[in-house]
Amino acid sequence: MGKSHLVVAQLGDAERTTVQERTTAFLRQVYPTKTAENVAADTGISANTIAKWLDRGSAPTSWAFLRLLTAYGPELACAVMTDPPAWLDRAAREEQARRLRCEIADLQARLDGAGP
Repeated sequence: MGKSHLVVAQLGDAERTTVQERTTAFLRQVYPTKTAENVAADTGISANTIAKWLDRGSAPTSWAFLRLLTAYGPELACAVMTDPPAWLDRAAREEQARRLRCEIADLQARLDGAGP
């Protein structure tokens, strides 16, 4: 009986750099200030680790990237991919629309005097 082997695709240096740059650009877009601290709060990844990605050009490990995907979903996946599939792009747009509707509702509540 032969052994089955799991083939894991390895990222080359260029692809790894692209993933790192796109990931950090996305995180900075979500949190323009205190990026590391806010992402740490969202993901449970240490702020020091996130600061290394942001300041030193380090790429997240696979485990850390999965934590980021759990927190930021299809929007992050689309931001990192060169040509995301249509279903993922649609999911990212739906998530962005949901988030914007929540922001609008919060702003309306503030205008109405019901919020902080």
